[in-house]
Amino acid sequence: RTSALQRQPDSRRPRAKDESHQLLLTEPHWTPCRCSTKPDWAPCPPYTMRGLINYGAHCSINSVVQVLCGTHELRDLIWLVDEHHHRSPNTVAVRLKRLIYDMTKGNMSPCDPSLLVYAMAFYRGAPFDGQEDSDVVFKCIINALADDCGISNKIGRLWDIENEDRMRCLHCNTVQSTLNKSNMITVLIGNNLPTELQDYIKLYTDNTFTTCDYHCTHCHTGTQIEITSKVVTLPQVVCIRIERVRNIGRDTTDIVKTGTRFAFPEKLDLKYIMKDPEAPVATVYKLYTVVAHRGTHYCGYYTAYVRDDDIWYLADDSHVRVCSWEDVKSTYEAGSITIPLPLIIFIKRHFQESQVHNKCCFFRQSS
Repeated sequence: RTSALQRQPDSRRPRAKDESHQLLLTEPHWTPCRCSTKPDWAPCPPYTMRGLINYGAHCSINSVVQVLCGTHELRDLIWLVDEHHHRSPNTVAVRLKRLIYDMTKGNMSPCDPSLLVYAMAFYRGAPFDGQEDSDVVFKCIINALADDCGISNKIGRLWDIENEDRMRCLHCNTVQSTLNKSNMITVLIGNNLPTELQDYIKLYTDNTFTTCDYHCTHCHTGTQIEITSKVVTLPQVVCIRIERVRNIGRDTTDIVKTGTRFAFPEKLDLKYIMKDPEAPVATVYKLYTVVAHRGTHYCGYYTAYVRDDDIWYLADDSHVRVCSWEDVKSTYEAGSITIPLPLIIFIKRHFQESQVHNKCCFFRQSS
């Protein structure tokens, strides 16, 4: 029996939507997931979100797509993607554009993400037969967009964070600086680390550690180095990954998911991680999506909380309902594996009223 990847249609040959959909239905494991059907999931007005069909173990993909659809900065650019660009190396941008277009229609029925899943599998060279971590799914989509050309490349770099790593040799005090980019901030959970996100960000000012077995190219000795990392520029939207997985032994079976309580506010100030905290840039961000996971590291289920027009929604595959900020805060608590715990949160730059007024005045003067 051929694999799903081998049956992936050639991206250079246009395939009708009905033909691709029929191809999905012929595979036995492509059956809608029914693990989240609940009688109380009737949509509540005002209703502006649509669910996504789960073909097996794609709850993490569905949750990330809901996050991307809830990112207005992405939606403003995705409409500009040229669906007939002959130099496009993959079809992820086109499939994502069509899916988000369907999700923003005034229809309450769930959308079919299967063609986007196929495009992602074709891009990474492996099918999505099992459940993937949400951060892996997010990076797959973002990297596919960044590797594309035209407007897709700009979309893929919406989350780019520029960091400066300074390495100081403890033997000769020589300092070397390097610039690198990442698309998320990782927050570690430990016994001696804060359990409040804002407190953790403040602790970032002391984000310095040493490492052994380093050969300094200046003094030509084996010594230790001191590494300090600071953020140079922040994007309009920021992804923060909460690292809840740790290895308590030497085997893969010793990987566990920690259930330590971790809280995050609706507004977050990131000036403490900046290289220049006093720089005249907006560093206050507002929470707009949370990807949560319930279960163990090896088996679980993903859902997404999305804020749209100051209304919180809970997206659980094909089911979407209105929820509250109190429901989002319920993910703080540790305890049973049936309680969803946040793994990724997304924040966007929040402008104060005075900043918005100054921008409007600037545009009036410019015109």
